[in-house]
Amino acid sequence: RKKISNKKIIHIEPNLKLKKGFMNRDLGFEKWQQVVNELKDDFVFFQSSFGKDKILQNVINLHNVNFRKSCALLSNADLFIGIEGGMHHAAAALNKNAVVIFGGFIDPLVTGYDFHNNIYVDIDGSPCGSRVICQHCKDCIKKIDLSNLKNLIINS
Repeated sequence: RKKISNKKIIHIEPNLKLKKGFMNRDLGFEKWQQVVNELKDDFVFFQSSFGKDKILQNVINLHNVNFRKSCALLSNADLFIGIEGGMHHAAAALNKNAVVIFGGFIDPLVTGYDFHNNIYVDIDGSPCGSRVICQHCKDCIKKIDLSNLKNLIINS
C-alpha cells in the first residue's frame, strides 16, 4: 500500500442506514463534521459514500462505493470511526482499530469487540433496543463527550 502522508488514515462513516433502530445510534452529522474539522491537520480522513449519503467536508470522499468496496478501502485504513453496524463489524474482521458509537441502544458486550473503543452510555434504561426514536437514546447521544471521542481517536 502506498502512503499518501505520514498521517494515520481514518475511515469515517457518519451516515446511517435507514433501518429501524439505527437512528437511536446517530451521533449527528454536525458532530462528525466537528470531529473532522478539529483533527484534519493530524489525520487523513476518508469517507466512502453511496447514493444520497451526506458527504463531510475536509475528507477524501469516494462516492458510489458499495459495502464490499468500502471494506476493501477500510483494509488500507489505520482506524475506523462510526456507529455500531456493518462497517464496525468489517473493521473487526479486518483486525482494524475502531472507535464505535453505541449510545445507549445496545450494549457493546452484545455486538462490540474488546479491542475497539466502544462508546456506550450506561444510564437508567440502557440498553433500550428501541426500534423507534426514543428520548432515552437521544439523552444517551447528548451525553457523549466530543473531547473524549477525539482523545480516543488520537490515542487509537
